[in-house]
Amino acid sequence: MFSRFLSLFNRGMRAYKVQDFKREKRVGVTATTFKELIQKGCEKLQLNPKNVTVVLEDDGTLVDGDSFFKKLPAQTVLVFLKEGEKWGGAGALIHDALSKLYNVSKKNEIAEQIREMLAGEGAPEKVHIISQYLELLQTDPESEYRYENEDWFEGLNKKYKTKQEVLRHSAQTRIRSYFNSAKEQIDKDGNVETKEVLADLLDNLNTRLKKNDFHGSYFDRTAKASDRLCDKHGWFQCEGPFDSKRCDSFHTINPYASRGYRQLFGLWNLDHVIEKSREVLPTLLEAAKQRKKHEEINWEHVYKLLFTRNNLKLVQVGCHKKAARTQTCNIGDFLVSS
Repeated sequence: MFSRFLSLFNRGMRAYKVQDFKREKRVGVTATTFKELIQKGCEKLQLNPKNVTVVLEDDGTLVDGDSFFKKLPAQTVLVFLKEGEKWGGAGALIHDALSKLYNVSKKNEIAEQIREMLAGEGAPEKVHIISQYLELLQTDPESEYRYENEDWFEGLNKKYKTKQEVLRHSAQTRIRSYFNSAKEQIDKDGNVETKEVLADLLDNLNTRLKKNDFHGSYFDRTAKASDRLCDKHGWFQCEGPFDSKRCDSFHTINPYASRGYRQLFGLWNLDHVIEKSREVLPTLLEAAKQRKKHEEINWEHVYKLLFTRNNLKLVQVGCHKKAARTQTCNIGDFLVSS
C-alpha cells in the first residue's frame, strides 16, 4: 500500500530488481512502464533488448506487457532471459542444484520429491519462502537507498537514507554504550586521589573514539575490509563463545537483506572476551591507585580492551555465554613510565 502511495509522487515510478539467467548479477532499476524496465534492465545487465524475455523469479511467469507489469509490487525480482534460456522458478532451481550435486539414484529421488512437494498443495507459499531465502543469499549491494526498499527502513527515523547509515549508527550506539557504562563505573568507584588522572583518561578515550567515528565501520559493509566485521555484501559470521576459537554452529546473518534480519541482528552481541565491568575496569581503578609519580595510565591499552577487536567478538545470542571467565588483566599493562 505504501509503495503504491509513494509511486503517485514519483509519477508511477517504482523500484524493481532485475537479474540475468545465471544469477551472476542483480541490480535495482526504477521504471514506470514495461518498455522502460526492459531498456534500463538491459543496459544494467548488458543484454540486447531485441531478444530478451522477462519472467518472474518466483515461478517463471512470463511478463509481456504493461497490463501485468503494472500490477507487480515494488521490489519484485525479474529475470531477463536471452534466446534459448528457460527459467522454471525457485523450485526448478533447487531441483537442478540437487541433481547436479548428487548423482546417485537415491539422492536424485530426494530431489524429485522436493520438486513434487513444490508442485503440490500450498506450492505458491513454499516457493515464496524459498524465493525469499534465495534472495537473502543474493543480497544486492546496489540495493542500498531508502527509496529502493522502504520496507527495510520501516520504523526507522526518516533521516536515514541508506542501509549503511543505519548499520553504522547501530555499531556506534553499542560502542557509545561501552564508553558511558565505563564512565559511570569509574565515576562511582574512583576516589579523590585518582579523580584527575581518570578524568584525563576518559577525555583521551572520548577523543580517540570521535576520531574513529565510534567504530561505525564495524557494521558498515562499504568500509575497508580491515575495519568491518562483515564481507562486502553485508554477511556477518558468529565468532563463537568467548572461550572458543570459532562458532561450531556456523551462525551467519545479513542484516542488509531484510527488515527481519536487521531486527534479529540486534540480538547479536559485541562481547568483551576479558569482561569489561568485572575485570578491565576494576583493574584500571586499581592501577590508578597504585600508580607512582613517574607513571601514567596507559589509556591506549584501555581503549583496545574496551572498544576494539583486540577484545571484542561478534557473537550470536545462542553462543553468548554468561558463565564466569578466567581471562584476567595485568595491572602492569595499565601503567607506563612518563
